[in-house]
Amino acid sequence: MSVSSVVFPTRNLVAAGSASAKEAARFLIQSTFGPTPQTLQQLLDSGYEAWLAEQFSLPRASHADYVRAAPAPANPDDVTVDPFMESFWLQALTGRDQLRQRIAFALSEILVISCASGPLENEPLALATYLDLLGQHAFGNFWKLLVGVTLHPAMGAYLNMLQNDKEDPTSGQNPNENYARELLQLFTIGLYRLNADGTVQLDAARKPIPTYDQDTIKGFAKVMTGWGWGNNPDKESDNSFIDPDRTGTWDYPMESWPNHHSASSKKLLNGVVLAPGQSAEQDLKDGLDNIFHHPNVGPFIAKRLIQRLVTSNPSPAYVSRVAAAFADDGGGVRGNLKQVVRAILLDPEARDVGLAATPRFGKLKEPVLRFSGLLRAFAARSPSGKYGIYNLEDAAYGLNQNPFRAPSVFNFFSPFFSQPGILRAAGLASPEFQITHATSIVGVANVLHDTIMQGYGDESDPITLDFSAYTPLAADPASLVDQIALLLCADSPTPAARATMAQAVSSVPADDALTRAQTAAYLIVISPQCAVQQ
Repeated sequence: MSVSSVVFPTRNLVAAGSASAKEAARFLIQSTFGPTPQTLQQLLDSGYEAWLAEQFSLPRASHADYVRAAPAPANPDDVTVDPFMESFWLQALTGRDQLRQRIAFALSEILVISCASGPLENEPLALATYLDLLGQHAFGNFWKLLVGVTLHPAMGAYLNMLQNDKEDPTSGQNPNENYARELLQLFTIGLYRLNADGTVQLDAARKPIPTYDQDTIKGFAKVMTGWGWGNNPDKESDNSFIDPDRTGTWDYPMESWPNHHSASSKKLLNGVVLAPGQSAEQDLKDGLDNIFHHPNVGPFIAKRLIQRLVTSNPSPAYVSRVAAAFADDGGGVRGNLKQVVRAILLDPEARDVGLAATPRFGKLKEPVLRFSGLLRAFAARSPSGKYGIYNLEDAAYGLNQNPFRAPSVFNFFSPFFSQPGILRAAGLASPEFQITHATSIVGVANVLHDTIMQGYGDESDPITLDFSAYTPLAADPASLVDQIALLLCADSPTPAARATMAQAVSSVPADDALTRAQTAAYLIVISPQCAVQQ
């Protein structure tokens, strides 16, 4: 069956404009947590531009509101991040604002905080307000996102900017450098100077040119001093700076304590030096301005987002086009993320189906996205409406990945990781392969199998998949496989692979329509072609 003649049990899928069903499914795999029959039809009816316009305009649901409404445990020591995880999956799987949620998730893997250990381990509201911040600015300006992230107490607690004190020559105390270092290295400009197309600039000896040195780190560390919990009227008390009442403080940006901010001069990027004696607020504005206008930021953010959404190895021309949208949105505005997202998804390199079939294009799907795509394709629901998906990070019994549980600020995987063998020999990055190994491959396959066959989670409130739209096709295994392959992986399995799958489905008794549909779903979702996004 060709993709242009795909027929769902309840409605014909007729391509609208230039977008075929396969092309539309590819677009939704790149821009959402997974296509559904309904969203695929909507995109085919409207086209890309109208779909993007609607997504940009949809209101944002609040993770923080969900967490606040969750029943509190009788013992405060029993608080966990479970309510946040419920909210994450509720919005990822059922939210209408799929593009915003998908971009916020991508940003969370660049501007990383984690509850895997440390101060955020049992702080659901910290995670919820931070993800709300990323969602709020997902289509806004990168400058405002940078300010929001810098002053969010969850980031402050995670990377030690919260209660970061000024230098004290008498005691030998120096400002903590943690946030300053990661802000530059991981969040904005990277270690080396970049050309506008994201390639690394080399000196006369053909060596990469560093973007900063240790003195720059020290300068930004001083910029980041004197910031404590927000919504605290006592700005003079040392005790208030060090150990305030934390009730509700995750809701407010950090605020400055003048007595704890460094009054010395501060060396920044490209030879800029801030004058001594400036306020914490002025130093922060000047410091973030210095970063925001650095020429690396556009290509750095462009390539990171392309890797999260479209392909692990974008061409320099692709990066250059998206970086140009970052530098100027067409109206003279720098850092307009709405235009950056639009440029990424509508770029010819993202939309060219012919290019997608070439060996260098595409990416291994993150386990979380393989899982969410499966759940969305089959309208996963629980009796209570609660999505109790809490602990996916175990490699043997989970996905080896869980939202907001990265092992470090470097995320689950490096954007530069290259799998040893033919990928590394070809000079190709393959970030997601860093968490893909013999144990995790089996673990992911088992989770997907069990979810398809019996649902996910607690037996008293399981999240189950709905195959009722597909069981009418069980008598025609080839059509059944084609329908499911379109949703799960944009019809990427080869005709030979689909024929093999259909033959396996045919071995299931014809009167067991449900098992035939489940078998087709499982064979497709664990296939190599479906594990790779093209």
